[in-house]
Amino acid sequence: MTRPGLARELGLFSAALLVVGGIIGSGIFFTPAEVARALPGPASILSVWVVGGLIALAGALTYAELGAMLPDAGGGYVYIREAFGPLPAFLCGWMTLASIASGAIAAVAMGFAGYAERYVPLDAVGGRIGLAALTIIVLTVTNILGLKPGAFLQNTLTLAKSLALFALIGLGFAKWGVITALPVANAPVPPSLLTGWATAFVAVLFTIGGWQQMNMVAGEIRDPQRTIPRALMIGIALVIAIYLGANVVYLHALGRDGLAASAAVAADTAERLAGRAGASAITIAAMISILGFTGVALLTNARMLFALGADGAFLSSASRVHPRFGSPHVALALLGGWSLALLIGTRGTIGDLLSGVVFADWIFFGLGAASVLVLRRTRPDLARPYRVPGFPFVPLLFVGAAVVGIVSAYLSSPRTSVFGTLLLGVGAAVYAWATRGRPR
Repeated sequence: MTRPGLARELGLFSAALLVVGGIIGSGIFFTPAEVARALPGPASILSVWVVGGLIALAGALTYAELGAMLPDAGGGYVYIREAFGPLPAFLCGWMTLASIASGAIAAVAMGFAGYAERYVPLDAVGGRIGLAALTIIVLTVTNILGLKPGAFLQNTLTLAKSLALFALIGLGFAKWGVITALPVANAPVPPSLLTGWATAFVAVLFTIGGWQQMNMVAGEIRDPQRTIPRALMIGIALVIAIYLGANVVYLHALGRDGLAASAAVAADTAERLAGRAGASAITIAAMISILGFTGVALLTNARMLFALGADGAFLSSASRVHPRFGSPHVALALLGGWSLALLIGTRGTIGDLLSGVVFADWIFFGLGAASVLVLRRTRPDLARPYRVPGFPFVPLLFVGAAVVGIVSAYLSSPRTSVFGTLLLGVGAAVYAWATRGRPR
């Protein structure tokens, strides 16, 4: 049942751009260098991106069935609740609030401020942390003012960054015969192929994640049974084209060694193609991309907290809807406020916190996809206007990739992954306390 109070105002165009905006953040501007450092040559580098694209497609096909079947606010939270029960669903919402979404919002806001510092002095707003805090506040308030202002801002930012990346790809192909990679001294040497693939796979999983954000606003999408599958397919197709095209251009302009040695691959590629002006233009595009991702993360993840509050297990006030703006204003204020607390409490150095919960993010990503397997068996009565093709192999492919990603993240960052595990334990204790005395 659709949650009361949230109006269905989003059409196909905005829903598809939410898919694109939820994926393309800062990753495509930087993580290709990590992939290149881990692998020996162009064939292996491009192959891991192709695998990432196939995994994203498998996940999108799976989530399309779930979104069309259960078009409620909350996305993965709703699917996990219906398939696995209230505790795993609560932990999904708990980790989203405690670290996954809030940590990402604080981190990318800090990244935006770091870029802005290159162009304008930030003393008037309190330096980088001050601008990052102001960014979170402004985007939170914009989303509180209603879905339409928030969606309009995200559409504008997503179109701007997508066009900038398509322009870079087009310029790269236009100058294909003119630009060749330069030799690089002391280029990073890749590890063994197995270790390199594991490292590259984690980086690619991080970069392709985020398309599930659109499912969180399913309760506000018009004609969700048709719109959600179509928006996911359109958004994923655009992202795959951008990611593969960008990596082909990166490799041709910089070479494997130049890509591996780069600290800002998109800017370095643009400089080779169009000089300093090109580097500045793509840097501004990266700023727009980061800003857009921050807004998408606030807009969508607040809907998960709304669903969590509506179930009454914790923070029931998060299910309130603003009487004038029609937005889940308490959930938005809660997510924005906790993101600010993380930003200030860590003084902007939250990289360890983020890496510590990557594995937890993919636990719930995988559980969400596995829900389709469970619900086909336990809830055959549910209307399924869209069914994932290749069932059960397509969902199993994505679930298997999630398991590999979780194990790889735990092995590559054990200390911070243990912290994430402890945070899950705290969430379970909070759930037990919040539901004490209730009938099972």
